[in-house]
Amino acid sequence: MSNPLQVYRASIHEQQPIRRLLDQARRSFVAFGVEDLPQLLASGACTVALQGEELGAFLCTSVNRAGWAYVRGLAIQNGWPAEAALAALLETAASRLRQEGVAHLAVYGTALWLAPLLLKTGFLRHEWIISLERHPRPLAEPPIAAAAFRPVQPGDLAALVALDAAIFEPPFQLASGELIELMVTSGHFVVAEAAGQTGPRPLLGYACADVLVDTGLIIRLAVHPHAQRQGIGRALLNQALSYCQASGAQRVTINTQESNMASLRLYEQIGFRRIGRRVPLLVRPL
Repeated sequence: MSNPLQVYRASIHEQQPIRRLLDQARRSFVAFGVEDLPQLLASGACTVALQGEELGAFLCTSVNRAGWAYVRGLAIQNGWPAEAALAALLETAASRLRQEGVAHLAVYGTALWLAPLLLKTGFLRHEWIISLERHPRPLAEPPIAAAAFRPVQPGDLAALVALDAAIFEPPFQLASGELIELMVTSGHFVVAEAAGQTGPRPLLGYACADVLVDTGLIIRLAVHPHAQRQGIGRALLNQALSYCQASGAQRVTINTQESNMASLRLYEQIGFRRIGRRVPLLVRPL
């Protein structure tokens, strides 16, 4: 690469060369739908690098309500020095993110080539994510939980945002928009609330799940720290599994952090088994 790189914020006019790069590059990571690219470009979330007339590197980030940025897409042209190209993209993108008050940039290293490259450019391994799978089998009757269960309602949003923030630390918290998407798109979304109370009942936990073809996905399972070890999480999980089996799922998957030993024990007690490789969550302080 004899000519200097030109690095700048991409616009909608770069859509076609970016699509070609994402399709052709061996080092290509995409965590968004192709239909989302125009909106991401219009929002200013994408950075590209050119050498001469060739667009050879692409980086897309998005920021959640907790103030964390995530890598949504990354591609580097075949034959380009990957580390130099990524460093140039990150320098421009990080400057913009810092101006927006963002302090961390994170990415799930699902592509095999991704983690080694990111570790060379300032990212640190923050956590390992474990995938587990369960095949159809009879469900054990859960103990009676100290909660009442019902489908989620639109008026639960504010309480769900507060509940999620009390359960998860960044970068695992969900913002209101992400929770709204789950409420609208998930086939199963149930909340647990305090039982035996008059008036408004505080939310103690929630679970959402869906089925794609023949695979059930436990998308989220959460119980407030003060309400744990009361059978609420097991009851929420059993209800989600019942929904998946009734919807024709031949297997059900769930993800969790490797350090979350309590969740891992619960899942394995109910019949989940670890599958595949661990996925690193990589974080770069900005």
